[in-house]
Parts: sequence; C-alpha cells; structure tokens
Amino acid sequence: MILNFEQPSLSQKEAVDRIVAEQGVRMCDQTFGNIFCWAKVADAQLAIYKNTFVSKWHGMIAAPQGPQRKELIEGLLAEGAERLIGIDEPYKKWLEEQFEGRFSFKERRAGADYIYDRKALETLKGKKLAAKRNHINFFENNCRWEVKLLDDGTLEDAARFNDWWCAENDCGAESSLMREGCAVRRGLRHFKELGFFGIILYADGAPCAFSYGEPMGKEGFCVHVEKANADLRGAYPMVNRELVKRLDPAIRWINREDDTGDEGLRKAKLSYRPMELLMKYTAEVMK
Repeated sequence: MILNFEQPSLSQKEAVDRIVAEQGVRMCDQTFGNIFCWAKVADAQLAIYKNTFVSKWHGMIAAPQGPQRKELIEGLLAEGAERLIGIDEPYKKWLEEQFEGRFSFKERRAGADYIYDRKALETLKGKKLAAKRNHINFFENNCRWEVKLLDDGTLEDAARFNDWWCAENDCGAESSLMREGCAVRRGLRHFKELGFFGIILYADGAPCAFSYGEPMGKEGFCVHVEKANADLRGAYPMVNRELVKRLDPAIRWINREDDTGDEGLRKAKLSYRPMELLMKYTAEVMK
C-alpha cells in the first residue's frame, strides 16, 4: 500500500470534514483546519484513501480516521510503521481489540484535549467560576467594548493584533510561539475557505482579543485560537464567553485543545472546569 502524503489542499476539506462528522472524531488535531494551518510549520501532510484519511506530523503518522482504518493500519504496519500518534481512549480500545498484542501504549498528558459543556462556558454559573464572572464584570464596567464577527471587514484587525501579540510575547525567541503565530496567520488568510467561525473583541475602539475555530460534526466546536491582551483584566474570559454565545445553537460541546505541557496554560484550562479530559496515547509496535 502506497499512500500519497502531501501538504493538505483545500480541495480535501469536504472529505475530511465528512469523515470527522461520520466517525464522531473529537480530537482537534484531526480536523482539516488544524492540519491545513500547521502544514508548513509542523510538516503536516495528508493522505486520503477511499473514505479514510491519515495525517503525518514531522514524519509521525497519526491514527487513520474512517471506515477503512483497519485496512490502512495493516498496510502501514506491513510497510514498517513503528508507531501511531493521536489516539484517544475509544480508539485505543479498538486497537487493543483489533490488533491484540501488537501495540503498547504511552499516555500523552500534554496532548490531552480539554472538552467543556457549551452551556457551562456560556453562562459561567456556580461558585467555582465566580472568578471568571468577576473578571468579565470588571471588563464590562471599565471599557467601552464591542464584539464583531471575524469577516472581510475585521480579519485585518485580527491579523494586526496577532502580530502585536507575538511582539509582546517575544515569539521570535520562542520557537513554539513563532510556529503558532505562523499557523494563526495562515488560518486568518484562509478563514472563509476553511469554514472557520470567530469573533474579535474591541475595548475603547481598539482590538484587544480574538478567537476562532471550526465545527466538529453537528454538536461540537474546536477552538483553535484565542489571543488577548493579558494586561487588560477580563479580556481573556470575555472573548471566551462571547465566542461561545455566538455559536450555532446546535453546538453542545467545546474542545479547547491541549495545553502542550505548559503549566500556566494547564492551570488556565483547568480553571474553566472541563467536563472531560480527552486523553491521548501513542501506540508503539511491540517488538
């Protein structure tokens, strides 16, 4: 089996979106938008075989998604593949059943996705989220604020704010932030073609935050990007809440991606009380 891995093309979006929806995929790194935006900075490649797709990141093969996944894995193993990445708990159980004794599994806590109840993020009710409400109240009471959808009239503002954010956070000195900044720019350039949805938040007439992502099936949404002025109290929880408020009413859960092992980011994501931590694994071929 020879798979034609190549940089993702926008022409592949429809097929990948359909497979993600039909298979009930909930991992953000398996969405087309994520693969496309990170293609150049993470050497992300994509191959589609029948009704199944498989991505590759810096040469590491992600678990195939689709009805032919067993056939694909068998072919990859026959060609000498030694590991698969991007495996959640249901996929892990399926591999253990279908390929008994063929794989050992290593938990990747840094890659675990944070999944939240949509209503909980929208209302921020309860004592445990009181601090978020207090920060938002401060922002609302101390700023002339406005929210706009990301579209042809506001994408340039978001791009400029992203450049400002990168300068403020010295992205040039931190390779991971520099790569992320490039992925964000690509997402903004191809926003409409990728079917992204997002907002930009203004305070006293100037952009202070923006956020965007893409639907996952009919009930899920993946937040790919959230940037805000950290010195402006309440900007982060405000843009978080306002994005969720404007999502399609059918959306029931929000995936806010992983924390990459960063302790500050982990603390922030846990503070929103996720309803689920979607653990991920690497499957290693048993020698």
